[in-house]
Amino acid sequence: MATKKPTTKKAPAKKPQPVKDDRILVVIPYLAKAAQGREIAYAVEGWRRHFKEPHHIVIVGDDPGIQGDDITFLPCPRVEAIKGQYQCHIDHVKKFRKVREAFPDSKGFIYSCDDIYAVNDFTLVEVMFPKITEDVMTCSPDHPNAWRRDLYKTLELCKKNGLPLRNWVCHLPVWYEWDKLLAIYDKYDCDHISYVIENIYFNTYEATRVPLMINIRHDNLRCAVYRANPDWTIVEAAFNNKIWINNSIEGWTPQLDKKLSEYYEI
Repeated sequence: MATKKPTTKKAPAKKPQPVKDDRILVVIPYLAKAAQGREIAYAVEGWRRHFKEPHHIVIVGDDPGIQGDDITFLPCPRVEAIKGQYQCHIDHVKKFRKVREAFPDSKGFIYSCDDIYAVNDFTLVEVMFPKITEDVMTCSPDHPNAWRRDLYKTLELCKKNGLPLRNWVCHLPVWYEWDKLLAIYDKYDCDHISYVIENIYFNTYEATRVPLMINIRHDNLRCAVYRANPDWTIVEAAFNNKIWINNSIEGWTPQLDKKLSEYYEI
């Protein structure tokens, strides 16, 4: 009579453990129809060359056609306009919530724009260093510019809630902690009412800090090109003595495009 061989049970396969990703998220909202040129390409190249920390770039919104292992694209159509509200600010709330869903384990992120270009090396220290453009927000409720009208709403909200009135908007990358940012969204109904979120956030959580007052002639951080005829000696020098160059709609010119293209060699 044959002896029955004992059966050997296979150990259950181990589930793959998630790999902890300590890279810093750099989030850039992108609206293709608002682009004037190749700003997004220069912005991404600036992060790749000069941000000296492990990082991962997240472009949320429209597809800019930039690829790489260091980039995630999250499609996110622009939010529907709400009468009386600045669409861009409400749209950013939608887009940042989308990023949060995609990266639920991240503690925070750097928010940047497609028209901010790093031209010298920096770390998270420079991003997080407190900096302002005004001690008190300058604005009016009937300003023709929708962003300025939102600044007035934000000023009034800060007054009502006993917050400082500083203007933290420097058009530079900023660091947000997710829990704090989402708490502001929920508290002030930012999905439906538009505000200048930076000023609520930093006047709430950085109220005791002593910030640097941004000044193009004295700081090493920002060269702002906000008109079509800037002082080009300052702009050219900024490639050596500033960390970031940025521009407004009016400041984007063929000459600036050419200088950035030559610098990044793209």
